[in-house]
Amino acid sequence: MAELPILHSPSRAPQEELVLVGFRVDGQHDGPQFYTVLAVGGDNERPITADGRLVFFTRLELGAKALALNSTMAKLGPPPQEIETFCDVAEAFHLVNSQNADPDGVVLDCLLVFDDLVRATKLHMPDRYQGLLTELAARLTERAQLRDIFSSHSLREHIEDALLWCVGAVTIKARMVRE
Repeated sequence: MAELPILHSPSRAPQEELVLVGFRVDGQHDGPQFYTVLAVGGDNERPITADGRLVFFTRLELGAKALALNSTMAKLGPPPQEIETFCDVAEAFHLVNSQNADPDGVVLDCLLVFDDLVRATKLHMPDRYQGLLTELAARLTERAQLRDIFSSHSLREHIEDALLWCVGAVTIKARMVRE
C-alpha cells in the first residue's frame, strides 16, 4: 500500500470574532445600562472605535449602527445579541471598597475589559496605577481572596483611585449611540 502524502496546511492567523460586553455603572439599576462590542481571538483585542473614540450603545438594537462606525470591525460579522462579558462597574467598586471576597470574579472581569478599553483610548495610564491594577489582576487570576490582597484600607483606596482613572479615561474618549 502506497503511503499517503501528509498535507501541511498553511498556518492561519487566529480567527477574530465579535463579543458583546454589557456595562452597569449604577448600583440601583438591574442589568446592563449600555454595551460595546469587542473583537477577540486575534492578536489585538479591541473595542469598536470611531474617530479615536470608544463606541458604546444604549440598546441591543443599536449594535449594528454602532458597529457600522468601524468598517474593519463591521467586516467581522453582525453584532452579537448575547452578552458574553458583563462589566459590573458598580459592583466592582463595592467589592474593592469594602468586601473580602469576590466569588463571581466581578473585579477581574472589569479589569480585563478596562485593559482593552484603556489601551484603545491611547492615553497613558500613570505607571503607579498600571502596576497596581496589573498586580491585582494577577492575584485575582490566581484566585486570591480580596481579604488576602487588601492588607490595608489604604491599598483599597489606591486601587479605587486607579479604577476611577480608568473610568475617567474611558468616559472622556467615549461616544454613545442612542438612536
